[in-house]
Amino acid sequence: MPARAIARASTLLSFGLDKNWDFEQDAAALNPQMTVHVYDPSVRRRDFLEQGVRSAVSVPLRFLSFSPRGAQSSYRRARQAAGYFSFFRGRVTHHEKRVWYNDDRGSASIDTIIDACDAEPLSVFAKIDIEGTEYRVLPAIIQRAELFTGLAVEFHDTDTCSSIFNAELRQLRRHFEVVHVHGNNYGDLSVDRGIPLTLEISFLNRALLAGAPVPYVGPLPRPGLDSPNDARLPDYILDLTA
Repeated sequence: MPARAIARASTLLSFGLDKNWDFEQDAAALNPQMTVHVYDPSVRRRDFLEQGVRSAVSVPLRFLSFSPRGAQSSYRRARQAAGYFSFFRGRVTHHEKRVWYNDDRGSASIDTIIDACDAEPLSVFAKIDIEGTEYRVLPAIIQRAELFTGLAVEFHDTDTCSSIFNAELRQLRRHFEVVHVHGNNYGDLSVDRGIPLTLEISFLNRALLAGAPVPYVGPLPRPGLDSPNDARLPDYILDLTA
């Protein structure tokens, strides 16, 4: 993402956490005054507390059982748990709720989330990685596109959801410029091997463009910028000229 999309925002909405908050940490380091709201019910504060306690106890026990590699693994898990509690405090909040199109069954509707930001134009950045639910929440974001400096969206099932994927991409491009595309190599390719089933696309609000956009015509993945999601496998080569 262009740094100005993060630096301009006063709120980061992050949908999808699991056990990796590198993006959120980097964004907060770039813009320390930003408020961060993360939504993900699949991981809980209690889980990290239990992980931290178990792993801290496990480190000396594994050393005593002559398992230094096991002790190192437990130490990494203990550090991860400690890192969670160190980061998620103050301006940074983890909401253990599903992002959805309504508030049913304890979910947090996208409209409720946006309303709670009390946002002004160009004051919100959104990172969206919610395993297919992006298609359910993006219409609400498109309706209030003027609030968002940019978006980082992971689109899933680009083959079976091709109609809605293409329709929402067209709507997004009325307000945002596509600034980067990357294929997630944890997923497969389409049947015709023409496109990854999971695409990561970054958008910048057109109001933040410094001038007329200059098309990138180099290779994708972009050397020096991209890296494969699964480091054990080669990255997907994208040809967007076809």
